[in-house]
Amino acid sequence: MAAPNRRFRGKSAEERIRARRERLIEAGLATFGTRGFHGVRVRDICAEAQLTERYFYESFANLEELFLAVYDASVDRVRVATEGALETLSAKADAEVSLPELIRAGLRAFFQTLLDEPGIARVILVDVLTINSDIAQQSQVAVGRFTDLVLDVAGERLPGAVELGSGPFELRLISTGVIGATVYLAMRWVNEGCEEPVELMVEHAALFYESLGASLVANG
Repeated sequence: MAAPNRRFRGKSAEERIRARRERLIEAGLATFGTRGFHGVRVRDICAEAQLTERYFYESFANLEELFLAVYDASVDRVRVATEGALETLSAKADAEVSLPELIRAGLRAFFQTLLDEPGIARVILVDVLTINSDIAQQSQVAVGRFTDLVLDVAGERLPGAVELGSGPFELRLISTGVIGATVYLAMRWVNEGCEEPVELMVEHAALFYESLGASLVANG
């Protein structure tokens, strides 16, 4: 007979496990984001989360597994900020928003989030490449998520410019290249202490996307 799912302080056992897992992920972001992955031990995570090591291993097999969860959560926060900026601009505008305006709104949210959340910037742009090849591969998954966002915008703003899999360009390939260029530009910016203003980074990165848009229109 299965053990009853007892509630404690109004929460089921499953809810308490999920809550502890979220605390560990937040603690992981706080510690990885300030000390770097290689400067953190399980006991540091537990101290930050105010949980015992027993609860760490309840949710994660090791630090690498926690890092992946922190990485995924961090990428999602950047993506949500970027998508939110695009949606907010579109909702507020009286007239149709131009493609250059959308490009800059999305890029501004991207770079501003990295500036405001240095822990996230370190996790997704620095440490992810220093742990092992499996974790480094996750950066390609993240590029794919942002590539989908570019494809969505291109599909809405440049309908019929280039059909996927036909014409001189394969849209997903070139979009992946544009996202990759943005990521490496951001990596350089973060590694050098975010010295340049956000608006300067936005204008430089916007060139990638405007060139892509111009090429699609010219070859559509």
